[in-house]
Amino acid sequence: MIREEFAKFLKELRKINDNGGDVDAFIKNYEHRNVYFYSDGCIKKILASEQNLVLTTDLVNAALGLIGSDRIENPKLVNPFIPGELCYRSVEPDILLTNDRDGDVPRDRISIEVQHEDNNSLFKDRLVLYVARLTSNMARKGNDPELENLNVVSFQFFDAFPKSTNYRHTVQLRNQEMQVYFDKQTVTLIEVEKFFKDAQRFVGDSSRLAQWLRAIDALNRDADFSEFANDPVFKLLQNEVKLCNFSSRYLMTVDMSDFDRAVAEYTTKLEIAKKMRDMGADISFIVKVTGLSEKKIRNL
Repeated sequence: MIREEFAKFLKELRKINDNGGDVDAFIKNYEHRNVYFYSDGCIKKILASEQNLVLTTDLVNAALGLIGSDRIENPKLVNPFIPGELCYRSVEPDILLTNDRDGDVPRDRISIEVQHEDNNSLFKDRLVLYVARLTSNMARKGNDPELENLNVVSFQFFDAFPKSTNYRHTVQLRNQEMQVYFDKQTVTLIEVEKFFKDAQRFVGDSSRLAQWLRAIDALNRDADFSEFANDPVFKLLQNEVKLCNFSSRYLMTVDMSDFDRAVAEYTTKLEIAKKMRDMGADISFIVKVTGLSEKKIRNL
């Protein structure tokens, strides 16, 4: 399901629960569908699972552009998902991993997060504070700081650099001559929406990150997944996003604060799509403008 559909589904699920209805019977009707991957609770359950470390490792290497001996090979989850735990945002940290290197090379510390808010200024402030907190946690009281390599990976749905033609950005401390001052702290911003809005520009991008973004998008839209089906990593991902893997108890705690905004956005898109369709606009154009599926538009 796309974000708005998933939020609408969750809202209905909670309503049925509050009215004493059969939530499991309701979920049964959707068990063949996929959850919205970028939801905090869903991405946590999928990527912070010990059994899915191959997924998390592959995505991290793709996001950071690591190849060969630089790759993250054997990460450990600092905050693994524990089956049966509720996903309250107040107690669920971002996905955090560590990776030991050979010799005297500092250990890697990698955090993965998703940001839907489009308040760019507020997000920047929050991100800087978040990086500072992760860095300060490495220093032990009374000891000289021996900082690890920190990589914060943020999948975001607004443009950090609107004028840039890139959708992946590496942010580090540099001087006025663009020389890196401190290479142990890197923020990688991945502008998901830009990648799909400018799809023609990136059509030739066969990087592993581009493959991941396209695979996730296909799963979110419940679209044809055949081009990814022979990849063992994406095959595993396809299985893990199935709604039947998520209990009703867990689902009722996912993205609760996101309901009203997401549902409102979805309703607005439906209204716009219907008006455009009734005015004779081409379906493919409506799909591009609203992000809704062709099937959904035709059924309005």
